Amino acid sequence: MKKFIIASFAIVIFIITAGCSDSTSPNGNADVKIVGELSTPLVNAIQIIKGNNNDKIQANEVDSIKIVRIRILLSRLKLAIDSSNSATDNELKTGPFVYDINSTDDLVLLMSGNVPAGLYERIKLEFHRLNASEATQYTNDPIFKDFATTDRYSIIIEGITYMNGNPSIFEFKAQTTANLSLEFDPSLNLKEGTNTTISLQLDPNLFFKKWGSILDPNDPKNINDIENTIINTIKAVKK
Repeated sequence: MKKFIIASFAIVIFIITAGCSDSTSPNGNADVKIVGELSTPLVNAIQIIKGNNNDKIQANEVDSIKIVRIRILLSRLKLAIDSSNSATDNELKTGPFVYDINSTDDLVLLMSGNVPAGLYERIKLEFHRLNASEATQYTNDPIFKDFATTDRYSIIIEGITYMNGNPSIFEFKAQTTANLSLEFDPSLNLKEGTNTTISLQLDPNLFFKKWGSILDPNDPKNINDIENTIINTIKAVKK
């Protein structure tokens, strides 16, 4: 089984807010829940039409991809009232902790708690690579041991490619360390006594395709394209 390293991943965020008359949050606070969600486990091919005058369209390198599991090591989650002043950030969760979702999950709870009511501009995420001391500490931990190897990966994506009906297992392992600051447009209004669910949603169709055609994740020449696509497909969407 081949293993390759990618530098980032794509995330799409959508927000669902709902009022709740029997909220248990303290006065002046709003309840917040952060969940993980895989929008679809499947990356499907597009039909290539010959002679369509679009020289960017290329043949699919595999027929389809199925994501089995995605794990991302995080060190913290924050909501920011004012992106220019980090002192206004509200810590939701520190780490390390693992965003772990598979093809059979609906929503996976990452954290729940409360923050001061207010207008929030951004959600901030820190993607974490264990240092040498942490790796030693977590070597035998069932949750963290795959991140505590000598390579100290921070992202692990497992899946299956299909070509002419033949399956091939693949695994991407990334050593990414990055801070993401994703803007809510418009800003997220968290009102006192309400419940808000923020879903961190991943769509593999955004990072395993180039110009609409599926890239073979087992082919090392595609690593740069996948990396660049991932970087450019991070979005924050409020619903």
